[in-house]
Amino acid sequence: MGRTGLGVRRLGRAGLGGRGLDRTGLGRRRLGRPGLGGGSVERPGLGVDAHVVISAPSHTGRPGITRVAGVVRENLQDPILRRVVAVALLGGGLAAAVAFALDGHASVLRGLGVPNAWLLPGLTVLSCLAELTVVRLRHGDAVEELTLYEAALVIDVLLLPPRDALVAAAVGLLVASAMQRRPVMKAVFNLGTYTAAAAVLIAIVHLVGGAPGVMTAGVLAGVVVGTLAFTGVNLCCLAQILGVITKTSPWRIVRSEARLSAYMAVGTVATGLTTAEIALHTPLLLPFMAMPALAVTFAYRAAAREADERARSACLLQLSHALAERGDVVRQFLLLVREAFGADLAVAVLENGDGALSVEAGDPSTVRQGVVPPYLAALGVVDAPVQLADELPEGLRRMIVVPVQSGGRRLGTAAFAIRERDRGWMTTGDVTLLASLASALAVAMLGAEHLERLVDETSKLQAVVEQSTEGIMVVDGDGSIRMWSRALAEITGVGAGEATGRSLAEVLDVPVEDERDLLMPVTAEQPRAVVELSVRRRDGEQRRLRLAHSAIFTAGTVGRDVVVISDLTREYRTERLKSDFIAMVSHELRTPLTPIIGYIDLLRSRGERMTPQKRLDALNLIGDRAGHLSRLVEDLLLASRFGDNPEEMALHVSVAEHDLHALVEQAARDLGSSRVVLDLPPGPVAARCDDGRTLQVLANLIGNGLKYSAEDTEVVVTMRLEAQRVHVDVRDSGRGIPADQLEKIFEKFHRVEDPMTMSTGGTGLGLFIARQLARAMDGDVTVESVFTRGSTATLTLTRATPETGA
Repeated sequence: MGRTGLGVRRLGRAGLGGRGLDRTGLGRRRLGRPGLGGGSVERPGLGVDAHVVISAPSHTGRPGITRVAGVVRENLQDPILRRVVAVALLGGGLAAAVAFALDGHASVLRGLGVPNAWLLPGLTVLSCLAELTVVRLRHGDAVEELTLYEAALVIDVLLLPPRDALVAAAVGLLVASAMQRRPVMKAVFNLGTYTAAAAVLIAIVHLVGGAPGVMTAGVLAGVVVGTLAFTGVNLCCLAQILGVITKTSPWRIVRSEARLSAYMAVGTVATGLTTAEIALHTPLLLPFMAMPALAVTFAYRAAAREADERARSACLLQLSHALAERGDVVRQFLLLVREAFGADLAVAVLENGDGALSVEAGDPSTVRQGVVPPYLAALGVVDAPVQLADELPEGLRRMIVVPVQSGGRRLGTAAFAIRERDRGWMTTGDVTLLASLASALAVAMLGAEHLERLVDETSKLQAVVEQSTEGIMVVDGDGSIRMWSRALAEITGVGAGEATGRSLAEVLDVPVEDERDLLMPVTAEQPRAVVELSVRRRDGEQRRLRLAHSAIFTAGTVGRDVVVISDLTREYRTERLKSDFIAMVSHELRTPLTPIIGYIDLLRSRGERMTPQKRLDALNLIGDRAGHLSRLVEDLLLASRFGDNPEEMALHVSVAEHDLHALVEQAARDLGSSRVVLDLPPGPVAARCDDGRTLQVLANLIGNGLKYSAEDTEVVVTMRLEAQRVHVDVRDSGRGIPADQLEKIFEKFHRVEDPMTMSTGGTGLGLFIARQLARAMDGDVTVESVFTRGSTATLTLTRATPETGA
């Protein structure tokens, strides 16, 4: 039969599909289950949303006068309520007009043989049963409801007088609405719509076909035209409501639904006329007439159950994905479980939450937050599923409350309710499934808590790793690097992006072959190991590192190795500096002491036999070497007095205006070497400096040039003048300084040569002291060099009388 003969078209539970209308039945539409798409007819909330106005009972059990007045004033502004009232008045007016105009008219068809006293109640019961015979089919988010009410209405019109037909149709619909516990507004709208439409149907049938008592062409035409008119009135009334809800033009809704409504009207005529004729002529066949309708009804119910199961499975699949993602699981749970079980209201109350979360069929995509409903607050702790039917707010028929708990930990309560009578809403198996879903929600919430804590701890650990001055890396069992800290990138010169995914041997350049096996020294027997090795950076610098391994083995194979890397380069350099210092000091002290001790022994044993000149030469040599020792000790003391704070240097100099030209000439004379060539500008050059310290710096720079160049080469000293600065350049043609040593030569005790094999003397303090003294005088000492071709050391000072444009 398809849709024919099962006609009801109404608003479904929620959503209203794509166009806001459910295609159902034979041209009859009504306000059906809760929702109305936008939720305008029935106020949402039921005590969940604190902003919803609800008639609160007074101490007498009736709404308080003030609250009722407020509700009335609000309802008068409701466009849907105004339309419902208009439809009810229209239905009442048309029914009264038809009853008055057709008063005394007999029934269209006669000869049933049943007294009118029995026929009216019987057809009223038939209308009620036809309305209660509901099959709900799901179409996406919409729900289609099919009943036999229209066919029963046609039978009422044909077999009863006009007034009795109106009574049977209206009373049957009212009783069915009461049994289904429909909200008052919906029941009033349905009654007004069908009363108006039925009045039009009765009027047309009697005016066109009359009351001949038998089926005639006029009766047939009247029933067809009247049913089409019935459908038109019904469609226009419903379009007014849907136009407000969906914000669509009512005329557009009428046009989109007119053709289907006409087809369903024809089906209604066929079913009603056939049943009426069989009742008149062959009443014994009436039970068999019901068989096709019952068969189709059961078939539709089976299809509905299958569709519901498919829809429920789809919702539960979405729910499983939502719970697995551990996002906003409570909101997703309410939205999807409400849809899966066809509930009109879903509420969740969490132990650690403020208030309750709820979602209603009228607005199925919005989760609201409000106060905890009193009926749930009064329920207390729930350890097992509970069904509630009493003490629920007006409009709620039944409610299932399940605990949200897992592993003995209770996280809250979830409740699902319906507003209308529906015996098959939730079976025992459904309740068990709902309880299992609530437990799954609890597991997901606990998992989300654990994940949040894990993410928090991971973030803290990551922060520790990133802020640590020690290098940290994680190596997988296959030897590939999985984590490379920022400090390690600074130590090795290799970034995390470049190191991740590569093997340790590919990332770290170990120049000493014997140390390469120390990169992965751990074994199953010794999962912890500390080794030291040298690595070479890309810039050529070598660093000494300590690697502390802590590996985890699984079945004898490395699962993961956490390595903490410490840079020992500074410590190693310090130790080497100490060793070099001892070797250097021993060498430097031994060099002048040897002739001093030798000549003293000579003077003791043979001094009276030496000529006066030889004794004088010996004493002069002793004095010269003693002066060298004094200068060495002075350098050591001066180096120890210099700190790292530049402000401390000012304590060791006395800056004033001096002739730098004269100071350069004096330094050259003091050295007494013919290899020193001066190329200075004429006349005095005033500079701000300490004359004694400046002589010391110049002597060191010129002396280094003589020391580190060949005996047959010159050391040229030049001077460059700028507006505010003066530069003294000391250039030699010696062996030069490697590029990586140009800054290190200004460190304490640093020597380019190995102290154990050096061919020149020196403590490694000269350039260090020279730079510190120059900077204390607001100047500087710099060195430029080309390896194997010579060096140029420059002393820079501030001019006392700067010349612009010089």
